[in-house]
Amino acid sequence: MSCGCENKKRASEYERMKSLAKKAAILSECIMELRLRDDGTYTFNCRDTGGSGVIIEYIHYL
Repeated sequence: MSCGCENKKRASEYERMKSLAKKAAILSECIMELRLRDDGTYTFNCRDTGGSGVIIEYIHYL
């Protein structure tokens, strides 16, 4: 399996991405938005910064 396929597979795992978003929220002290993209992968970013995909949940840093 190529690196691109492996990364897409990992980004498709909800619990894994939720855990990473929680850690990122703690480090940056902001509320993260966990989003589901059209291709079935998850992404996260700080709240109100925009992004592609549907917001699944907000993850607090406390």
